[in-house]
Amino acid sequence: MTPALRTPRRPLRTLLAALCAGLLVAALPTPAAAQPAAPPRKAAPHVPGFGEVARPPASRPAPLPRRSGKVAVQAASTLSARTAAAAAGTDRVALRALVVATNADDFGVPTWKTTLDRVGAAYDVLYSADTAVTADTLVRADGTGRYNAILLTNSMLLYSSGGAYLNGLDSTEWNLLWAYERNFGVRQAALYTSYGTWPEDYCLRSAGETSVGDTPLNLNLSAAGAGVFDYLRSDVTVPVTQSYVYRTSIATGCAADAIATSGSDVLGVRSTSTDGRERIALTFTSNQYLLQSDLLVYGLFRWTSKGLFLGEQRHHLNVDVDDWFNTADHYYPDGHIEYTPGYQVSAHEAVNLDTQQSALRTNYPLAAGFTYNVAFNGADIDPFAGNTCSPDGGIAELTATTKCLAGDFRWINHTLNHPELNQTDYATTYAEILDNRNAGAAIGLTAPDDVLKTPEYSGLGVYTVDPNDDTGVPVDHGLAGSNPNLLQAAKDLGVKYLHGNMSFASHQPAHLNAGIVHPLEPSLSVVPDWPTNIAYFVTTPEEETAFYNSFYGPGGRFPYWPTNRTYAQIVDYEAGIGLQHVAAGGLNTHTFHIANVHDYGSGQSLLNDWVTAVAAKYSAYYSVPLLNWNWSQIGAYTSVRTAHFAQLAAGADAVYDRVAGTVTLSSPLSGTLQAGGVQTTGTTTYGSDRTTEVTLTAGTAVTLPAAPRA
Repeated sequence: MTPALRTPRRPLRTLLAALCAGLLVAALPTPAAAQPAAPPRKAAPHVPGFGEVARPPASRPAPLPRRSGKVAVQAASTLSARTAAAAAGTDRVALRALVVATNADDFGVPTWKTTLDRVGAAYDVLYSADTAVTADTLVRADGTGRYNAILLTNSMLLYSSGGAYLNGLDSTEWNLLWAYERNFGVRQAALYTSYGTWPEDYCLRSAGETSVGDTPLNLNLSAAGAGVFDYLRSDVTVPVTQSYVYRTSIATGCAADAIATSGSDVLGVRSTSTDGRERIALTFTSNQYLLQSDLLVYGLFRWTSKGLFLGEQRHHLNVDVDDWFNTADHYYPDGHIEYTPGYQVSAHEAVNLDTQQSALRTNYPLAAGFTYNVAFNGADIDPFAGNTCSPDGGIAELTATTKCLAGDFRWINHTLNHPELNQTDYATTYAEILDNRNAGAAIGLTAPDDVLKTPEYSGLGVYTVDPNDDTGVPVDHGLAGSNPNLLQAAKDLGVKYLHGNMSFASHQPAHLNAGIVHPLEPSLSVVPDWPTNIAYFVTTPEEETAFYNSFYGPGGRFPYWPTNRTYAQIVDYEAGIGLQHVAAGGLNTHTFHIANVHDYGSGQSLLNDWVTAVAAKYSAYYSVPLLNWNWSQIGAYTSVRTAHFAQLAAGADAVYDRVAGTVTLSSPLSGTLQAGGVQTTGTTTYGSDRTTEVTLTAGTAVTLPAAPRA
């Protein structure tokens, strides 16, 4: 086979990279110099035709109102007959959480929901301002408790109306909720609480209160807290930002333990009520966009549910390097772009990439399994090359060195010539996939047949209306606008998973870590990647800094920062965005390109700077491994997650019997459901978490041993 000439890079490539980069700039809270202490929400930069993927900041919630006294705990004998019967308790509770909020403006609702949705948990939200808590709210007709975790947005459940604070729950509702928790053995968590005794005493006393902006208030874990949040380092320092903080102490003689502290102040507490109920609470606000929420809210939910819930949370860092053997455009600090001859990877840089990968594993043991995914275009493979590594070699030695290192990286089919596949016919598309597969195999590159990364994510419904328009803004036509020839060729060649782009709205799955079953070809799933602001055509810190500031500096195309950023600031900020994706539990790959592997001095590269910074940030917070999977595993897992969320939507049910020590799962839909806290053949562990993928047949119950957390 004589390789065809590669499709050269076109100006559209530059525009695509720039536009994709523009969508990620606001994933962290607005810089301190650009925002007041309590900022209004600021939208991320918007580019027509692209969805926003950045996390917008959110306003900090207000302090809780002051209220004295407490709601008296009623004995069972004083409850109404109906309430007493409902609260009497059985040994069975569903694996489902109840979020108790005030109204639709309650900041805690999106904060709880974000974590629960990421996990894939089953839950309901009750707005206490307009929905009463009744016996039927909490207990099924057969006496089974509806919930195994009660999650309060704040401990008071007061809301503002007409200038006054009203009760979300009255004393009867509080007592019904407490009786349910007590008699069914269900724990309670409050996302936000203060000192005082209303509606009940959490054993907290005031040591002051303060407003926190972008300058962090550092939080540490106590010994008790290290047990609750055992996926974090026991010596972790959590930066609390954009928060209202109650500094507290624990009352003498009270049945409570500090779980989080700042110096001598208590910022989180685990306590037991006078009637024996287990509770946990934080004394500061958070919202769903803040790192403190990513780090802590999952632990609150896991403790409250005793680790028995549907879904799971794990942490992944996956990185692709695109266009191996190909040529990249080259951006220079003065802003001009060189298209020819452009940039090509040398043998030295291939060896250097392998060296950097090994050093990362050694320096950050949590990333011990980290391996780069390399997407290759085989048209420039030298079929007559040897298989010797050339640490000081040039472009001519790249094929031989790649053969030498073939087992050190994971390989992805990126087509032979890197053509855009929006309009290609079936024969051309089929050949591009198959010929690249064969070209890679001929030199020992093992790329999975079930994975395809199309050039520039082409062929999947995002393109300019005029195929000859190289500079127009691409339009997202939806996956229904995909090239049918690509879909047919991919199917015929055994492809199951197509890379998508998180910057395209139509490529964003409905749920974390799920895929999108292609609407035109259900045998194919779209699994999107994260683009980054390390531009595809830059090779040095000077080039990246010039590009970044031309976009996001005060005089840039999308002005965001009050001053131009240094390279160190850019890497720190962009790695922070990557950390938030990882902390959220996302497994989606971050995409880089061959220009980013250039050795710009002393073995350093833009890619390694970013990956090392993410690994360092992760290792400063977490104690659990940083997972890194091959693409077949990634694709298969997204199918499991897609099936899991289909089960939730269908009404899958799981019930824990605390006497029998079992969880019984059932569903009206056949399929797979992830269950945490059950132990059986096939159960996997991550830190101290257990997850089992349970295969269900419609209408048939499956009972498994339970392994609740203490």
